[in-house]
Amino acid sequence: MIDNKFEMPMVFHCIIHQEALCCKVLAWKNVMDTVISTINCIRKNGLAHRQFQQSLEEIEAEYGDVIYFTEVRWLSRGAALKRFFTLREEINIFMNEKENNIPQLSDKKWILDLAFLTDMTTFLNELNVKLQGKEKLLPDMYSDIKSFTVKLKLFYKHIDEKKLDNFVCCKKAMETFQQCNWEEVKNPFVVDIDDVESCLQMEIIELQSDECLKTAFRDCNNLIQFYSSLCETKFSKIKYFAKKMLTIFGSTYICEQTFSLGKYRKSKYASRLTDGHLNAVLRISTSKIKPAINTLVDAIQTQKSH
Repeated sequence: MIDNKFEMPMVFHCIIHQEALCCKVLAWKNVMDTVISTINCIRKNGLAHRQFQQSLEEIEAEYGDVIYFTEVRWLSRGAALKRFFTLREEINIFMNEKENNIPQLSDKKWILDLAFLTDMTTFLNELNVKLQGKEKLLPDMYSDIKSFTVKLKLFYKHIDEKKLDNFVCCKKAMETFQQCNWEEVKNPFVVDIDDVESCLQMEIIELQSDECLKTAFRDCNNLIQFYSSLCETKFSKIKYFAKKMLTIFGSTYICEQTFSLGKYRKSKYASRLTDGHLNAVLRISTSKIKPAINTLVDAIQTQKSH
């Protein structure tokens, strides 16, 4: 029997549960199926899983393992996607070594889809965490939802304008595609114009259309020599791009070699070496340039005997 002295309680469906249900709309089956199957393939075999973890440890990767996606756990999708996106290159190498090629991991469009889904689930996870808490009042939760809807409109506008500052994973993926297209440097005559940065497209067309340059590239075994021979006024952007890519240090070998030489040269037996002397010694020791000793000696005015 209902006591008429008390009002009926207000019935309101859990906001967090509503938010989780909305997340299910972001199915993106083409992305999630590949991610889930790849994670399961790595983790289902104990030996392969340990080898994968060891490979990540050896290269000092940001994460030490991939994690399972569990649909009943609301926050697991975002965590699994973020970990997978960060380790996508390491995963691709490992799967190829196991002769289990995943073509999507080399597909630019698929990687961009993965990046976008990762960013969006990250936003939804952040909202989910905001809504949690014992002392979280309904007005506060309503404010969080309202704020998120406004952000979604802004995100839509930013995507339309190709502004990716808020989409961290999308921005990283785009930077990787634009800055690390080594094929443009290794062989600019076979690259697809659509895959080249817009600022280089005109010059790449000119380069690929020149049969003399194509022959020169085929006969030349030195990339530095080939790019140095290009006309500065006609291929200035290509030369600048090649210069940036070819001067990247592939390892810390030169730095380590210089430190070793510095430690060897500036010892207790050479305590009178100044910083200027040491700089000159290190430059000679780490360079292929040979000092012209005879020329230097001839240039020094010798003291005549009286």
